Amino acid sequence: MLTKSKIFFSRRTKASEASPQERVLETATGWLGYTGQGSKNEFLERSGYSGVTWAGAFIDCVFHDSNFLIPACVYPASGLGEFLRDQRVVKNPQPGDIVFFNFATGDNFGVMHIGLVADVTRWQTDGLVGTIEACVNNGLAKSDPSLRGVFRRVRSGHEILAFARPKFISVKNEVQPAPTIKYETVRPGRRNKDIGRVQDALVIVTGLRYHTPDMFDTQTQHAYAHWQRMTGRVGDDASGTPDRASLQLLGERTRKFQLDA
Repeated sequence: MLTKSKIFFSRRTKASEASPQERVLETATGWLGYTGQGSKNEFLERSGYSGVTWAGAFIDCVFHDSNFLIPACVYPASGLGEFLRDQRVVKNPQPGDIVFFNFATGDNFGVMHIGLVADVTRWQTDGLVGTIEACVNNGLAKSDPSLRGVFRRVRSGHEILAFARPKFISVKNEVQPAPTIKYETVRPGRRNKDIGRVQDALVIVTGLRYHTPDMFDTQTQHAYAHWQRMTGRVGDDASGTPDRASLQLLGERTRKFQLDA
């Protein structure tokens, strides 16, 4: 049986002493027992989405609140694609890894499920892993199967598609508030300081390079399209032309700018 003492560290670690994995697990643990109201809940609201399963939005918020930058997982398939691209998929899990499942949960059948690895003590012997997941029921026999929330679960290897190991890139806390940019100024073909701040953010999340500073050139548009795909957008919604929601999220994730009201 997986025990709480095995899943979580036994004493509350000071923030300055905690490892990145401990910080993420402590943040996730704080949400245990939270239940969302259908598709409307804090995680979807913060991620800017509605009407979808919210397991991935939970992962995004946990890492954001732990001050780490990861590929957006609100649409888990997109997040897994980014981890594969960065060669961050691993065979043997560790606490703090992200786990992708080959089954669907929630009302939107077909959306890949996702969780956070919390315990690996039985992985090598029994193929079991302890997790913290959102948008699931608590797994107890007499529980209401329609009640979705954040719960600990124990999963078998045959349910797991892949494990991904974040880089745990820390987002530095800025002493000064991030500068405000205007949505209307960030457009392909234009040149201004607001675009330069967006480029600085794209360097962090996509590795943008070989671009003309302060110019929304082809390289910048390709990088922005990549960012849109990272946030789960597809087709015309990932054209590389900024939309307000993805631009605001880029500023929040990187803290390089904030978008005007």
